[in-house]
Amino acid sequence: MTRTVLALTVAILTVTTAVILQVAAQENDLAHPPHADASQPIVFSHRQHVTDVGLDCQLCHLYARRGPVAGVPSVARCTGCHAVVHPERPEVAKVLAYAERAEPIPWERVHTLPDYVRFTHKRHVAAGITCATCHGDVGSMESVEQVSPLTMAWCLGCHDARQASNDCLTCHY
Repeated sequence: MTRTVLALTVAILTVTTAVILQVAAQENDLAHPPHADASQPIVFSHRQHVTDVGLDCQLCHLYARRGPVAGVPSVARCTGCHAVVHPERPEVAKVLAYAERAEPIPWERVHTLPDYVRFTHKRHVAAGITCATCHGDVGSMESVEQVSPLTMAWCLGCHDARQASNDCLTCHY
């Protein structure tokens, strides 16, 4: 019963998102992003998806509230909307081509931490820290760029300001 309700909820959210994207695209010219990031395999505008359409970060980065990494959306998640929303556009056609080949999109990672740091998004999301706190206003970015240094000093400063633990084992275990 729970799986049926979950599957129905996912289907409703997917269809709703597709409709929202279609309406937003009719209201805004989303065909040609003004800035192309040559380092990525597909030109992707967070501004279009977040600011113009109104999608929440966690709709696509669904692991942020559950684990250490936010996760890059799967091709299936992208095609859930784009199979019907602007499949004729060149960048969307690239997404659909990856889906047809059953290949993941080889995105270049933008935010990285050293291997010895054990960061988890889950704790930060649960504490009410917004994505913009560390990642900047991604919703207004055409292509994502790292705006915070993500250094130990920067993280410790944030922990101090919020009276969070600065015990070494919080991040190094």
